[in-house]
Amino acid sequence: MFQGIFIDQLESDKKFAQLMSSSGRHGLQMRFQKPTELMKLAKDIMANSPDLVALDYRLNYGYKAGPLAQQLRDQALETVTKDFPIILVSSEDDLKAFSDNVTVHSLFDRRFSKETLGNGSTHRLEIFSLAKGYKQLIKHWNKKERWATFLGLSRQEKIEVAYQAIRELDRLKAPHQVARDILRYVIDRRGLLLDKDNLLAYLGVAKAGKDVDKLLEILRADKVVYTGVFSEGWTRWWQHRLDQWGEKLCDKNLGNLTAKQRVSCLNKKLDMKLSPAISRWKNHTDAFFAFACDSCHQPTENQYSVVAYDPLPYTFVHHKYICWKCVETGEFAEKGLEIDEDEESIVEMILNGEFKK
Repeated sequence: MFQGIFIDQLESDKKFAQLMSSSGRHGLQMRFQKPTELMKLAKDIMANSPDLVALDYRLNYGYKAGPLAQQLRDQALETVTKDFPIILVSSEDDLKAFSDNVTVHSLFDRRFSKETLGNGSTHRLEIFSLAKGYKQLIKHWNKKERWATFLGLSRQEKIEVAYQAIRELDRLKAPHQVARDILRYVIDRRGLLLDKDNLLAYLGVAKAGKDVDKLLEILRADKVVYTGVFSEGWTRWWQHRLDQWGEKLCDKNLGNLTAKQRVSCLNKKLDMKLSPAISRWKNHTDAFFAFACDSCHQPTENQYSVVAYDPLPYTFVHHKYICWKCVETGEFAEKGLEIDEDEESIVEMILNGEFKK
């Protein structure tokens, strides 16, 4: 069983250690601990070799979570085998304060709200996945082309993913640096992998229709699903495997078919009753869906979406997009998205009603 530490100043918040714990022989057991002097606490944590450390933002012992996390990361650079995930578990207000302090963001693998921890959420599984994923990184650290092992790729398909920036994972000095890049640019972003919203959008399938779970099970059985590090906490599907799977099944590239045609093929070949997704802008199923809108998360067409302002460091990461409907309603702003200034003329025409639905 994995062992973790939750550090919080409030005895009354001890309950969150249990909410982060997962049962079973290979689960994660979190124990509660109050903060002490910074350097002493960092030394004690490293001496205990935990599998995961969770920190409240305001430790109220003359320092916040950031300086403690920095000490732990610095020490982990010296001994790869003692590296572990560090997560922030704090109140919504404190998480907002943390968000404003951009200098410490990269020190934490994930941040979780105390208000939503538990309540049937997937957070417990995600936290466990972080602990397990770090162990996988450490186990395969000295392998040749370890990046492919981390991502669960076969020898034959490495060429599909061998972007220079992905290969650069092998040059990083500590597991937490590799974990940061995999989580931020592979797990969290559309590109190499697809989340459920983007998977269904690409297949032209309505999320609320019948047989969606059956479809996902078929994709899992056909090994389209991602099985690399952190896959237990974040279910994803390989884009290149999905392309190959769809073309083999329907004898055509799915991108050349409308949602109605894609779903017709899936239903016929897989004996299902999936429903085609409906365009929010055109209100029909004869749509060439490319991805899910990053605002409403509904399938959208490339021609009826605008690029969100989203500076990207790597070519394999796809831009975020906002569908025209979300532009018209303004709902994208509530999701913290901004429209790229190069799209301003299109936005103006949408708002002026110059594009007919």
